[in-house]
Amino acid sequence: MSAHINGAAPSYGLLRAAEAVTNWRALAATGLSGLAVLLSVFLTGALFKASFVLGALGSVLSVVVLLAGYSAVGILLMRQAQQQPISIGDAFTQAIFTVHRLLGVALMLLLCVLGVSLLALLILFLCKLPGVGSLLYAVTTPVLTVLIGATIAGLLYVALPLAAPAVWEGNTVWQTTARLLVIVRQRLIFVIIQLVILSVLVLVLAGVVYVVLSSGYVTTAALSSAVGINTLGSLTQSLTGMMMSGLADSGRFDGGQSYAGAFMFSSGVLIIVGSIIPALTYINGTCLVYLQTVDGLNFGEAEAHLEARMEEAKRLAKEARQRADAQMQKARAASQPSAAPPAPRSCSACSATLAQDDVFCGECGMKQA
Repeated sequence: MSAHINGAAPSYGLLRAAEAVTNWRALAATGLSGLAVLLSVFLTGALFKASFVLGALGSVLSVVVLLAGYSAVGILLMRQAQQQPISIGDAFTQAIFTVHRLLGVALMLLLCVLGVSLLALLILFLCKLPGVGSLLYAVTTPVLTVLIGATIAGLLYVALPLAAPAVWEGNTVWQTTARLLVIVRQRLIFVIIQLVILSVLVLVLAGVVYVVLSSGYVTTAALSSAVGINTLGSLTQSLTGMMMSGLADSGRFDGGQSYAGAFMFSSGVLIIVGSIIPALTYINGTCLVYLQTVDGLNFGEAEAHLEARMEEAKRLAKEARQRADAQMQKARAASQPSAAPPAPRSCSACSATLAQDDVFCGECGMKQA
C-alpha cells in the first residue's frame, strides 16, 4: 500500500513533526493517557499490598493502559499526517482494539531474535569440531558479526520505531511484520538517516523547552524566596526531620513538609509538561518517517510469502499433533486387556458344533434358539 504525505518531499516531511503540538486532540489524549497510567500505577501498588497475584494483574493492566494511551496518541497523529482527522473517542476505541497487535508484533520480533540467536549458537557449536573448528570459526565470525549487527540495526532503527505506526495505519500482525522485513531489506539506510535527523530535532526541541522551563522555574524560585517561601530549604528540613526524629516525631516540620510536597508535585508536573512536546514530536516524526518509507514499496509478495510460511508451520504443527494423538490412542489400546473370545455353540439336540451365526444344525436340522 502506497502512502503519500500531501505530495511533500521527504526533506520537508520531518519538519512537520513539530506540528504535533498544534493538534489539540493529541494533547488532550496525552493528558488523559498520562492520568490513566498514573492511576493504574497507584492501583497496582495498592493491589501488591493486598496480594501478589492481584498486583501482577494490576501490572498487566498498567502495561495495557500505557500501550492503549500511546496508541491513541499515535493514531491521532497518524490520521493528521494522512489528512484523515478522527475524534478522541474513536482514537481510544481503535487503540484498545489494536493493543493485541502491538503485543503480537513484539512476540514476532522476539521470535526473530531467538531464531538468529539459536542459529548463531548452532554455528558456534559446530566451530568446536576438532580439526576444522578453527577454520570454520575464522570464516563464520565475520558472517555472524554482519548478521547479528544487521539484526540489531533492524530492531533499533526499523522494528521498534516503525512497528507502532504500521499498526496505527491499520495493518495486522502479519502485514506489519512483512512491512518491517521489506523495509529492513530495501530501505534500512534511508530509515536510519531519517531517524537520526528526527532525533536531532527532538533534542533541539527538548533543549528549547528546558531553557524555557528552567529560566521560568529559577525566576519563580527567586520570587518565592523574596516573599519567604524557601522550597529547597523546606524540603531539606523535612527530610532531615524525618531521618533524625522519625515519622512519628516530625510534626514540627509540617509547614516545611507542606512546601516540600508542593515542590515535588510541581516539579513532577513540570517534568510531564516538558516531556509532552518532545514526545509528541517523536511520535509524529515516526509516523512521517513510516509514511515516507513505505511510499512506493510493494508488500504483496512479502505478505503472501510470510502467510504461506505460517500456514506451513500450522500444517506441520497439526500433523505433529495428529501423530501424537495416534500414538496415545495406540498406547491406550495396548494397555487395555483384550476382549475374551465368544464361547463355542453346540446343537441342543445332537450336541454338534455350530458356528456363531448358524440358525439350524447341520447334522440333525434342529432349529436353534
